[in-house]
Amino acid sequence: MKFLPRYRLIGSSICLAVFLVSPLKAETPVPPGLPPLTIHGEDFVDASGHPVKFWGVNVVALYPDHATADALAANLASLQINLVRPHHILRLGKDWNPTMISGSLLTYQKDSREFDPDALDRFDYLNSAYRRNGIYLAFSAHWSRTFTPGDVDILPTADQKDHDAWVASMTELNGWDWKKVGDNYKNLPAIDERCALLMEEFNKKLLTHVNPYTGTSYASDPQVLTYEVVNEASLEYSIICNNHFPDYFQAELVAKWNAFATAAGIAPGDLYKPADQKTKEIRAQFLRKLDQDYFERIKAVIRGTGCKAAVTYSNLFRGDNASEMEAQDADQIENHDYMDPLVVGGLDDGFTWLTKNALVEKPYFIGELNQAEGDANIARQAPTRTMLPLAVSAYGSLQNWTGVVWFAWTHGGKTLGEDGWSIDEARSASEGRMLDDGMMIDHMRTTGLIFRRGLVKKSNAPVTLWVDEPVAVGDYAGLMRGKYNYLPGWQDIHEFRKAFGPVPADQPKAPWMTQSPTNPLVSDTGEIIKDIDRKQLTVTAPEAEAFSGFLDGKPLAGPKHLILEGDKNFATVVVVADDNMNLEVSSHLIISRTGLDASNADSAMPVVHLAGLKPASGDLHWYLELTRPRATAAMVKAFGGGQAALQLKPAADGSLELPRVDWHECELYLRK
Repeated sequence: MKFLPRYRLIGSSICLAVFLVSPLKAETPVPPGLPPLTIHGEDFVDASGHPVKFWGVNVVALYPDHATADALAANLASLQINLVRPHHILRLGKDWNPTMISGSLLTYQKDSREFDPDALDRFDYLNSAYRRNGIYLAFSAHWSRTFTPGDVDILPTADQKDHDAWVASMTELNGWDWKKVGDNYKNLPAIDERCALLMEEFNKKLLTHVNPYTGTSYASDPQVLTYEVVNEASLEYSIICNNHFPDYFQAELVAKWNAFATAAGIAPGDLYKPADQKTKEIRAQFLRKLDQDYFERIKAVIRGTGCKAAVTYSNLFRGDNASEMEAQDADQIENHDYMDPLVVGGLDDGFTWLTKNALVEKPYFIGELNQAEGDANIARQAPTRTMLPLAVSAYGSLQNWTGVVWFAWTHGGKTLGEDGWSIDEARSASEGRMLDDGMMIDHMRTTGLIFRRGLVKKSNAPVTLWVDEPVAVGDYAGLMRGKYNYLPGWQDIHEFRKAFGPVPADQPKAPWMTQSPTNPLVSDTGEIIKDIDRKQLTVTAPEAEAFSGFLDGKPLAGPKHLILEGDKNFATVVVVADDNMNLEVSSHLIISRTGLDASNADSAMPVVHLAGLKPASGDLHWYLELTRPRATAAMVKAFGGGQAALQLKPAADGSLELPRVDWHECELYLRK
């Protein structure tokens, strides 16, 4: 019997009905659990104290059958993915999942309080498949939930007028355009008691629910690594952006503001138009308190179930006021960005934004990352998009980030095949379904190895940027800018983290606050070089070397082993030792390569040469095995007459030239 958790109301209290769970089938072994991790400073660490880094993907509203779930999880693990962020799991809409009841984990029939049993079964099984493949989960308390008029009875009342007013306002809200309504659904639980109770109820149900495929509840499973209360939300941001609510909820918000302002000794006035700086500061305190009270409430619910996941309120920098709250109360911090992948285009790149809310002594995740949104941006940036995986693996390591989570592997399952790969993998950009984008997949494994294994060193000279009171602003530009900022370019040289407190006397005079760095920008470790004149990014580390940018026929700056033959066109090439040895003594290398011609189509250029490797001697030879593209039959024939592996003949100087055909990933082995 599949189970359907239900609530029933007894008097004025809410009681959780008994879960009916089918026993595990004898032939279905309970998968081993993932090791629990703890937080130590900026890192998650394992039992031995070793930092664990996360290379992840967002998986959006996906409910595959069991066989496809198994294949998908194995495929993700093969690409070094060890964290999945389920996203939009409670989003009401059948466009991504047309065969489901609501397209969501909930039925949304008479209210938003019942699980869809089939969706829950698929969700559980998919998570168990991730678990078997060493993949942790980043959970959310909200997951794009819609509230419905039928939810009114979460808080029974004898006041029919109040009942009807709430229903009318929720009905109105549900009729608003989705572009207008998103922030309202996110912010309502911080304003309205019914919505807060609905969120408490859902999270208790989910966390105490025992996944029949693992035999453990989500609350007690270390697989649930992190927990966000709400995605990309802040009441201060929302009000500064002039968001209003239907009458019932707007009246609740204004009443709370009037009481808070009066208690603070000021005339409330218009919430959206503070009269002076003092009112702006009081308003910022008020809106932050609403967020903070709700944060503490949901965190208490999470902890009350026994769940030990690292909790944060929200993600995406929303000003220093929100960041200061996170510094006080959050276990980990998160930001999002959709950026120009051509980070060598100038001093100011996407990493300037991504360091905005990195805080000292807090693990830091980039929970959504990809090239800039919008058709025009995607078209313009698509040819250089493979620079982004390399750049983020290198600079994310320099900045000592805990995790990078790409957005998004898939939206629904429309192009997900039974083998767990896309039925329509192409060589074109597909921001919302990365499983369709073969060019990005080419580099996911090699760059994931760089990031997860820490093959690029963290900063030798990290910088703390102090922010003092007051942190309140009254306008959008001020909110997004933050109070203090280093000059662009320094993010490519040092790690930056914020802290809140008195500003040191020497901070305003520091080089990163007063002068721009000079080109080329070399990380303080010496391992990363960004040259905005040559439009090239290189990484030179003991176990990895890489290049991304426009070839100019000149030797690469940095790499000792990686030599590229080509000119003018864009390329990304990554070489990683897969046996924990330095490149010159490694016997197993993984190489990913993308080369474009003048029309931005795949090219057999650049030709890749590898110098200074462990020499082939005696009966040992270097063999090349092709791993991408996935359809390799014709490629293998071109390599070596249909052989599974091609023996490479070293040049007179001992260097290896890799085949001059259009391959995208290969492995090199020194063996008999």
